[in-house]
Amino acid sequence: MKKYNILILVLFSWCLVGCSDYLDQDPEELNTLEKVFSSTQDTRKWFARIYSDDYYPKDLYGSAYYNHYMFGTDDANNELDWHIPVVVSGQLSPEQPTGAWTDVYYFEKYYQAIRHCNIFLENVDKCIDLPIVEKKYKTAEARFMRAMYHFWILREYGPIPIVDHSIKSEELSTKFARNSMDECVEWICNEIDAAVPDMLETRVDDDYGFPTQAAAIAMKSRLLLMNASPLYNGNTTYSNWRNKDGKQLINQIYDPEKWRIAADAAKAVLDLPQHRLLKPEAEEGGELTFDDYVDNYRRITTTINDEIIWACPQATSWWSMQCWPAVFHSWNARDAVTLNLVNDYFMADGTVARPIEEWFENKQWSSEDGNGTIANTFWMFCDREPRFYASTHFPNQRVSYATKENPDVWQTIEFWYEGNSGLSKSSGDRNSTGLSPRKNIPMDATTDKSQATCTSNAIPFPTIRLGEIYLNYIEAVLECKRNNVTGDNVDLDKALSLWDELRARVNLGSITEICSSSDYDALIELLRQERRVELAWEIHRYFDVRRWFIAHGEQGVLNTPCYGLDVTRGKNATDPDFFTQTECSLQRVFRLEHYFAPIRSSECAYNTELVQAPFY
Repeated sequence: MKKYNILILVLFSWCLVGCSDYLDQDPEELNTLEKVFSSTQDTRKWFARIYSDDYYPKDLYGSAYYNHYMFGTDDANNELDWHIPVVVSGQLSPEQPTGAWTDVYYFEKYYQAIRHCNIFLENVDKCIDLPIVEKKYKTAEARFMRAMYHFWILREYGPIPIVDHSIKSEELSTKFARNSMDECVEWICNEIDAAVPDMLETRVDDDYGFPTQAAAIAMKSRLLLMNASPLYNGNTTYSNWRNKDGKQLINQIYDPEKWRIAADAAKAVLDLPQHRLLKPEAEEGGELTFDDYVDNYRRITTTINDEIIWACPQATSWWSMQCWPAVFHSWNARDAVTLNLVNDYFMADGTVARPIEEWFENKQWSSEDGNGTIANTFWMFCDREPRFYASTHFPNQRVSYATKENPDVWQTIEFWYEGNSGLSKSSGDRNSTGLSPRKNIPMDATTDKSQATCTSNAIPFPTIRLGEIYLNYIEAVLECKRNNVTGDNVDLDKALSLWDELRARVNLGSITEICSSSDYDALIELLRQERRVELAWEIHRYFDVRRWFIAHGEQGVLNTPCYGLDVTRGKNATDPDFFTQTECSLQRVFRLEHYFAPIRSSECAYNTELVQAPFY
């Protein structure tokens, strides 16, 4: 154990220096590695660290505290966690490449992980006592995870240096330039293809957090969809983004065939037999109720089920405490939901909602209980699809997070100023829009403010699930149709059938009831809306609006105001002062440079071949 601890100290020592430097090996470390990989136990420990909190992304745990992906979008309004305002107001720079304080500098963190994978791959054969079968699948997993850590850097920083081996002493002077986007994608895909045959097909329930063959194939679908998207495919905005030797980093000629490749990759996942959508089931002899649809959608991200292709087991205590309204034992719903996201949820009849401002021109409230609502609920929140009620806490919502001792206790959430979850009852932590997330809170979570207790157990938070693959395939096929691209897997009927299946499991009708199957532009806009609400709070919106290249400009979705209710006013559920469309105070600025995160300036100064992201 002592020698392992010594090695950990050695590894942490390179966290303080530049990119090339923290990929280096020195003779003393090589001697230590010989000892590590001569031991089966220490070899297994080295492998296990690939998935440790040192490297592996835990997007839900801590949520806003540890990354800006969840709340740095137009879905959320988080004014209290120091680094979120820094990110959404456009203050990131090479001198300040993170939101500061607790935010993570992923460029460094993930290259450390890549180095750890490389060392394992280069040394695992030295462990002669490691069983052959175990060595085989661990080697494949390490190769896959090395590809994934490259992908996770790629999606944030754009084209990056590919590092496929640990740097030896004779290479200390090597400087790393970025590979082009196409080179990065090709390398990652090839690595996934090489790893898949030796990866495990299935994992047991207590082992679900580790990747399988299906997980690797599914992540390839996500990568290839990203590569076909406007940010990366023929984007002439980045015509001058070149390495110092002149290499073009973003291809300048739009290639619509990339959408066909993305469709092929998604279809490969759809053809796998072991994953299927989680659908609601009625009690024996009964019919499905509205609550059945709501509860089923809540289970997708909080239970082990066949829809999840790859999950990351994560604690939910911080997430739940940040999302529960103040009527519960919590941090007063400090993570707020915007009206922008709320209004993108479809109506119960499957149609698109009216514009936000129209709900406030002639304010109305329900006169009786409805599906998901009680009397005196503001009409914007009535007659919505099940995903809204499964994903959002809203004013006058009747909800239970009951304790075992008192299972029948329900609370009405009062976000207005004088309500039980309003500003008058909150000190320090506070809600800013009158809404907060409900999605990802475990089905068995309990909270009792009177007893100052709460329980929120770990969940298998999806890294990727089949619902996303449906949407990947639909998007790729629609783009193929819009660009007159044909192929064996470019099947519009299949895509629309999958879309209808996805909507049917939340009690919505066919998409062709609201849009012509030949209007590809309109269908793509609806697909983007569907993706926003289906995958809300699963770390997609942050990257989707970037790859679609729609975040910037005067009408850019991350450059325009977000709205909430006026939480500084209100005495009751029908107080019109509270139900006022109010612009969120969090300033939002998104310019061209914000599509790719900056690399720390000292990094580029040390590694003179590493060019900075454009426009900084």
